[in-house]
Amino acid sequence: MRASRLVGVALFVAFAVVPAFGSSVSARGRDPQQPRVSPAVKADSDGLRALAAKTPVLPLERVELTINPPKLLGDVSAMTIDKHGNIYIFQRPDAKKGTLEDPIVVVDATGHFLRSFGKGLDPMSHGIKVDPAGNLWTVDAHTSMVRKFTPAGKLLLQVSVGDIPEPNRPFCGATDIAFEKNGHFLIADGYCNARVIEYAADGTKIRQWGKKGTGPGEFQLVHDVTIAPDGTIFIADRENGRLQWFDSDGKFLGQKHFGGQVFSAQVAANGMVYVGTHARDTSGYDIDSYIFQFDPRSGKILGRVDGFAHQLTVGPDGSLYPGPVNIKIGHDPKATSIVVYRPKK
Repeated sequence: MRASRLVGVALFVAFAVVPAFGSSVSARGRDPQQPRVSPAVKADSDGLRALAAKTPVLPLERVELTINPPKLLGDVSAMTIDKHGNIYIFQRPDAKKGTLEDPIVVVDATGHFLRSFGKGLDPMSHGIKVDPAGNLWTVDAHTSMVRKFTPAGKLLLQVSVGDIPEPNRPFCGATDIAFEKNGHFLIADGYCNARVIEYAADGTKIRQWGKKGTGPGEFQLVHDVTIAPDGTIFIADRENGRLQWFDSDGKFLGQKHFGGQVFSAQVAANGMVYVGTHARDTSGYDIDSYIFQFDPRSGKILGRVDGFAHQLTVGPDGSLYPGPVNIKIGHDPKATSIVVYRPKK
């Protein structure tokens, strides 16, 4: 019981330590290089680093793809791919910095620019996925709007998740989407509501489950959701620093604590779950961030990649598409490239 209380304290302190992705610490009058942390948060982050130190490095190489012709991107929140290997980049346009105005940018496997679309639709781009039929879905973390597009950018469906406790807060809405075999889809409504919502294919709400907390089946920010071939649902419980998994009815099945923050989770075709983590006591997302390969069947962590994965997609060949490149708190680089981790040849 005492340990649970200590973890709970660390989690709530962590909200004041590392802000939401893309926000600035220095804007709040604090040196981003000197984050204030409690001993509990420090110990939790040290645990994550220790886990990484004893985990072997996966045979993946970091490949930086330059967009050609160059397109200036804002903060890249997520990436996904289609069956042709085309990469869909979900970025946050910034008119003041002259970035591309369309939040959805499509390039081929070499980085060649194909098209972009979605201007004005997503003020806080967050999650993006391709469904089994090849349609593209986006999730906005401010308005909690979920949209379905054709690969060419035709809008097919809009779902308003609603129930936003703080409508004026930039990050108070939905975060990600996953698809069930029966055509239903799950929305991670993570920032303020800490819940998972199931919808029918036409956008009709069926049910929801989850609440804020540190116990089994409770969340401190549902940041990512993914579904295994057997129907098991995996949740990146960000501020609790853990991966949780459930059956198709939302019944709690298990959990794995990694430490720090668990931003992302994605199931690969072979059943492995890739989990993106970040230490709480560092000032930049490109510091002490790791993507772990986790086997839920054995409960073992099999390997790691050193890098930050805000959201994550795993390609059929095992390539990892982690979203941002060179992101630091309080620092907004001008990006014309993306990073992919590909199997070494």
